[in-house]
Amino acid sequence: MGEQFTSLPFKRIFLLLFFVTSITHSQFYHGLDVGVNSTNTDFMVGESVEPSRSTGFWVGYVAERELNDRIFVRLGFTFNRRSFKAISRRGINTSNENWGIDVIEIPINLGYYLNFNRRNLQFFVDAGLNVGYHNRAITKNDTETVFLDIGGDADVKRLGFGANASVGVLVKKRVKLRLNYYNGLTNIMNTDSDTWKNKTIGISINYFLREKEVY
Repeated sequence: MGEQFTSLPFKRIFLLLFFVTSITHSQFYHGLDVGVNSTNTDFMVGESVEPSRSTGFWVGYVAERELNDRIFVRLGFTFNRRSFKAISRRGINTSNENWGIDVIEIPINLGYYLNFNRRNLQFFVDAGLNVGYHNRAITKNDTETVFLDIGGDADVKRLGFGANASVGVLVKKRVKLRLNYYNGLTNIMNTDSDTWKNKTIGISINYFLREKEVY
């Protein structure tokens, strides 16, 4: 019993030293992230059906913390505009519509360098989850634009959740070129009879403010 209590402080000291050492040797990088996306969706809202792809964009800030020479954690804070097209059928009449949503999004990813070395090209993969705050949602046709209400009892939910995965390459230890796929996990419509889940493919450029160090 006495040995257990005596060894407890030493275990805590060991864990603290391990934590401090890992933080000291890990590297932190941050910078800008801009990209374009193409969105399709699982969608059926009222008489609006048959979604098809349209182009949007995103811009934001990204930070990466290296856990060792190959594994890293990526955290982003981005503004995303996702949009798509749909057809509205009301009786025998049809009309073309454009739907869109603006999202302030926080993606958290775990990544891995496939060929970490001292060369100027390093390939990587990463994947994780997204939390999105919906700021604006609209639908428009040739005659009008409708701003959808957002909130607990409104048309669109305030929060949405998704998953994403990326592949890409780090160039010159500072620029990341990334191909990303996002899949909405939650129906962002508040009514059970309506469905809106975004599926987005994006290409982005991530520019770090300092070069990535080599171990």
